[in-house]
Amino acid sequence: MKKFLLTTSTIAALFAAGITGASAGNSASVYQGGKHNTGVYTQNGYHNKGTIDTYGNGNYSKAVQQGEWNYLYQQQLGNRNAALTDQYGRNNYAVTGQEGRNNSAATIQTGRSNTSGIAQIGNNHKATTDQYGSNNTSATIQVGNGQKANTVQTGHGNTSVVIQGGY
Repeated sequence: MKKFLLTTSTIAALFAAGITGASAGNSASVYQGGKHNTGVYTQNGYHNKGTIDTYGNGNYSKAVQQGEWNYLYQQQLGNRNAALTDQYGRNNYAVTGQEGRNNSAATIQTGRSNTSGIAQIGNNHKATTDQYGSNNTSATIQVGNGQKANTVQTGHGNTSVVIQGGY
């Protein structure tokens, strides 16, 4: 009975403080190797963070973070690739790296002082970065093959760089 009351009061205290499993120190990692991959990742409030690493074959990753400190790193090596990062609110920071095959990537951030980086090496690239708010920074690097890039920034004090090389 004491153990039950202690557990119940601990849970009640966490809820009263606004701390739940989806909103605390947050942190998540997804590592995938080979075959038909996918990966999805969602976080809500507070300190966020995150990593999605995918190696070979089907690939596809997604991530969504909402409030507070945010950070997300996605890496896809080989085959069909694709990746998407949504971030809303606070100190957004997203990096996506893709190497080999059909590539694609997208980063959508909202707020201000967002930072986005996309690097794509080899094959049919495509990249998109949308940032809304002020003082955002974006960089896209594409080397070899398909390329394309589309960066849209809305607000003031934004900076964007796109570097493309190869064929």
